[in-house]
Amino acid sequence: MLAEAMLRCDRARERLDRALADLRALAADCAWKARAIELMLERCAAQQRELVGVLDQLESIQSGLRAG
Repeated sequence: MLAEAMLRCDRARERLDRALADLRALAADCAWKARAIELMLERCAAQQRELVGVLDQLESIQSGLRAG
């Protein structure tokens, strides 16, 4: 009976070890993905700033064409 209980505990420990390994892998994967998303957001913000500058220039050109 004790041997059976020890075996069940050992199996439960193995399942927990696997679950912990899976959780560690998931945390590492999420951290990588989070950093990739941050980089994409930074690039999008930079492109948005560039587009705002281009729109300002186009509006100036349009105003110049109307006036001239």
